[in-house]
Amino acid sequence: MMCPFCLADNGCALDDNNVCWCFQLVVPDDLLALIPPQQKDLVCVCRQCIAFYRTDKRGFLKKFELV
Repeated sequence: MMCPFCLADNGCALDDNNVCWCFQLVVPDDLLALIPPQQKDLVCVCRQCIAFYRTDKRGFLKKFELV
């Protein structure tokens, strides 16, 4: 599955037990709100983008031209 921001493989590990790394991580609601409506529930943000957003929200928004 591709990250909607950096377009890299997000390393989705969803398996038959519905277990993935993302279930153990809190993704900021304001980051999720940036996902385009047509992609909601179809994409997953990668770990790198989540970490980038948390440490440098302004830099993240600029890099992905969201401001």
